[in-house]
Amino acid sequence: MTGSYAVEGRTEEGCFLEVGVAFGGWGEFGFGTMKTLNLLFVVLLSFGVVSCQGLQADVSGEGLGKLALDKEAVVVLELLGEPESKGADVLMAATGEWVQEWAFPSQGLTLMMGATEKGGKKTVWSITADEKCELATERGVRIGSSEAEVKTAYGKVYNAEESREGETFVAGSVYGGVIFEFEKGKLAGIFIGAAAE
Repeated sequence: MTGSYAVEGRTEEGCFLEVGVAFGGWGEFGFGTMKTLNLLFVVLLSFGVVSCQGLQADVSGEGLGKLALDKEAVVVLELLGEPESKGADVLMAATGEWVQEWAFPSQGLTLMMGATEKGGKKTVWSITADEKCELATERGVRIGSSEAEVKTAYGKVYNAEESREGETFVAGSVYGGVIFEFEKGKLAGIFIGAAAE
């Protein structure tokens, strides 16, 4: 896929905020680790162009364990405890909204939390899981699952155009789905939320 890379965030209305920069394709961009998405999410959204896209219905309920998009901060704290680190609240100039990274490295999770005002009530905008995460998706896939297992579980919502065989598997849509990242045939990273176009 060529064109542009977009990192997006969720609004209260269930729409997505899109930020795009030109690039040649997934491979050239170097999707690499899932943390790239979170870094771009914070940095680029504050300078981005706003657009609204609906969440793909067939994967809209996806999460990891009991953790899912739109969960309030109080629920996150009940499930995971206090974050081991928090980023600064970053203002997105395009929308006037604020995002903050909550990191739980010992649990293999990084969340992007969003609010309509600085220090305001936050909800989960995206979820990133790495090799330390032990939680499973709604369909039973977890870090360490084989690529074949992911294909079996998510084959009906596979997006071939936005995926790269042996590297990334997009379930649903880049506007609101799940991105699985593989290393040597095994699942090494999971991103739930809005990613690229």
